[in-house]
Amino acid sequence: MTKPFKLVFVAVAAILLTSCAMIRTAQDQSSPVDLSGVRLGMTKAEAQEAIKKKPDNTIAAEHYDDNTTVEIVQYSQWDWNENDPSRTKRRIDSYWLYFVNDKLDHWHKVRPDEQRPTDLRHYNGR
Repeated sequence: MTKPFKLVFVAVAAILLTSCAMIRTAQDQSSPVDLSGVRLGMTKAEAQEAIKKKPDNTIAAEHYDDNTTVEIVQYSQWDWNENDPSRTKRRIDSYWLYFVNDKLDHWHKVRPDEQRPTDLRHYNGR
């Protein structure tokens, strides 16, 4: 192979790999949040496997002196208009999963007016 051909080949391969990753991310974000396989006591990894998508945000996390760690992870389904040049996303549904020491304690659908929790002390010492 000649040197310019190698350079073009590598550039095209990089563009193709990057575009495939972007498509996969968009598909993951638009897929619904299916909590039917989720059970109390699951680890974060087990819950992610059951939901079949990655969380889109960590809402809050706190570690306490008694070695209790609380983490709230958000899973959402997003939608956006393909014809909108700004590609503005709109959240359809979000769920917060509460993990205490990496075990699922409970979850709920987020209300539109719900604020991010700032005080997780009620989990301390559970």
